[in-house]
Amino acid sequence: MVEFALTLPILLFLLLTIADFGRYFNAGISVESSARAAAEIAAQEYLRAPTPTDYATIHRDAWSAICDESSSLANVSYPTPGSECSGIPTAVCVHDGLDDQCGTVYNAGGAVPAACPGLQVGSLPTNAVIGESGVEVHTFVEVRVCYRFSTMLNVTLPFIGGSLSPLSGNFYIERTRMFTVANY
Repeated sequence: MVEFALTLPILLFLLLTIADFGRYFNAGISVESSARAAAEIAAQEYLRAPTPTDYATIHRDAWSAICDESSSLANVSYPTPGSECSGIPTAVCVHDGLDDQCGTVYNAGGAVPAACPGLQVGSLPTNAVIGESGVEVHTFVEVRVCYRFSTMLNVTLPFIGGSLSPLSGNFYIERTRMFTVANY
């Protein structure tokens, strides 16, 4: 009984750490999938739009796809379909030299966390891509997504001298996906 009482906290700690790792892995796959799907949807919308300069519709379809796919994640609030969700900051850019909305961040629900460097002012995508010869090569869509993952287990071990920050707290999953617009 004494041995069990001594080992139970360690076993519970290991079990919760493994569960958090599984949740983190699942969130990473979900963020990856939503970024990839949003980039593909935006590229298809670019081809389907009545005029290729209908960037508001292209951007809306991309960030809406992010919200749809990420609505089941913790820390993401999605009130109604068609409205911006919060908790998963997103940037969409059509690299065709004309998209004037490339620096816009959607789904932030306030400020973009400092732990999302790809979505900070100054590092947001611009709307042109330059090839080796100095001319634009292909039109493509870029989608950047950042998600805050919070662990279930927040541990402080006083005899070690502080928090086990590598094992608890908030982790940020940032993904960038690009999709080339078909040039038929």
